[in-house]
This record gives sequence, C-alpha cells and structure tokens, in this order.
Amino acid sequence: MQLHQLKYFVAVVKTGSITKAAEQCFISQPSISQQLAKLEESIGRKLFSRVKGKLILTDPGHIFYEQACNILKNVEDAKRRVSDFDSSSGGSVNIGILPTLAPFILPTTLMTLSKNFPEAIVTVREEISEALIAAAISGEIDILVEALPFDETCLNVEPLFSDTFYLAVNRNSPLAGMELVSLDALGDMPFILLENIHCLTRQIEQYCFNEQFMPKVVFQVSQLSTIKLLIELDYGVSILPSIAIDRDPSSCIRYINLDSKGEPPAREVVLAITKDRYLSPAAKYFVAVMKEQYQKTC
Repeated sequence: MQLHQLKYFVAVVKTGSITKAAEQCFISQPSISQQLAKLEESIGRKLFSRVKGKLILTDPGHIFYEQACNILKNVEDAKRRVSDFDSSSGGSVNIGILPTLAPFILPTTLMTLSKNFPEAIVTVREEISEALIAAAISGEIDILVEALPFDETCLNVEPLFSDTFYLAVNRNSPLAGMELVSLDALGDMPFILLENIHCLTRQIEQYCFNEQFMPKVVFQVSQLSTIKLLIELDYGVSILPSIAIDRDPSSCIRYINLDSKGEPPAREVVLAITKDRYLSPAAKYFVAVMKEQYQKTC
C-alpha cells in the first residue's frame, strides 16, 4: 500500500468520479484506475461498487475511507510540525468559514494575524456548512468558524458569540419606527432570504416555524449584501443576524427587535478544530485573536 494510492482513493470518494479525481490529482484516468485496483488487491476487499454508473463505497470502503483520511491528516501534520520546527514564519493556517460570517469577521482578524506573522501562509475556504465540516474532518482545514448545530463528533468546539436575529425593513416601512415586532404583525409582507443551501436560512425558517409563521418568500439570493440592497430598494423585508447590521445612522435599513414566544432568535457562532489536529503558531494565534475579539460578546 502506497501513500499516493490513499490520496487517489480519497480524491475519488470526495469527487465521486475517477475523471474528476484524475484532474484534481493531475494524473491520467487509466493511472488512477490502476492504482485503485492495486490498492484493492493489497487490502483484499472491494472498496467501490458501481450503481447505475456511479461509484459507491462498499461497507469495507467506508471503514477504509475514514482510516485513509486519518492517515493522510497525520502525515500532513507530521510534515507541518517538521517544517515549523525552526521556522519563524508562523507556518500555515487553513481557515474554513461560512459566507454569512466571512465578510464581517475575516478582514480585522486577518489584518491582526498578518501584523504578527507577515510570512505565514494563510488560506481561506468560504463554503456552506456541510462542505466545511467534511473538509475539516478530512484534514483540509485547520480551523472552522461555524454556526451550530452540526455534528461535533470529530471536532473540538468552543463558543464565540450569540448572533441575535433582527427584522430588517426599509426606513420608509410602517414598521420602521417600532422597537419590537412579532412575526404575526408582518402578515403577507414579501420576504427576502438566502438560498436554502445556507444554514442561516434553515435557522431562520426554523425560527419562523416555531413562531407558527410562514414567510412569503419572493426573493432567494446568494449573499447577505444582496438582501440588504433589495431592502434598500424596498422590495421586501428580511431577518438578518446582528453581525451583518450596518450601524451607519444614514442607512436606508432599520433593524427591529423580534418579539418571540420562546427563546430570542439567534445563532450560536463557534470555533471548531479537528480533534488532535496540529496547529501551527500562526493558527494558534488566529484562534487566540478570535477568542479575544468575539468571546467578549457572548
């Protein structure tokens, strides 16, 4: 069994395709197929089965995939430990963050990091929650900035802050002067939300469900900035997290507290790190900066 065979195997599982895995690994399809065959021969088990033309992991394949990810992660950790041993650069830090958090958290945090570790190699992956969790577990990401809930089994999770939800309306709306509003008062007002792939949308919809309110969604967009633009143009209302609120008094948007029947609406933002993950000095500093800046607001 060779290390490169494990890399090819993991790439095929992640991409779901030998063609895509070959492109990702910069080798030919016949070569990757040959290496997978040798891997199965050395293990003595079939790792894949074909169902309607798709590659599906067998039961032994699922077991082997988890172990292969751990092996590759440990090898990468070992390489980074050795690389950082006599380096003053701070090493590398791979950050995964939700797109509904990245624009509001990363600029100041990365600026602080770069002042202390100007030579550190920093990569940022902005993705939906499910993709980030999978990347962290497989060792592609050091640190996640996430929102609960998610499967925490393989991760060490530390709370950062509670991100309260507010109703966002145009300043010309009849609701704009109110300090507190219940969802019942919104009637059939047009709502603007993010696309359903975002966990923030699912959290807002769950809140509405708990309040026995069905929003009339007329726009679903991919960015919070687009939601705010549409509200400024008076196309509808939305529910936005406090971290996205523009504090400029000249803003066209007004933010109103939500009167809830249960717990105040919010999402819990956390730091998550794969268990036993090696963190470079720069990565440890990033974690420290995040805690210092945001745990104060819990």
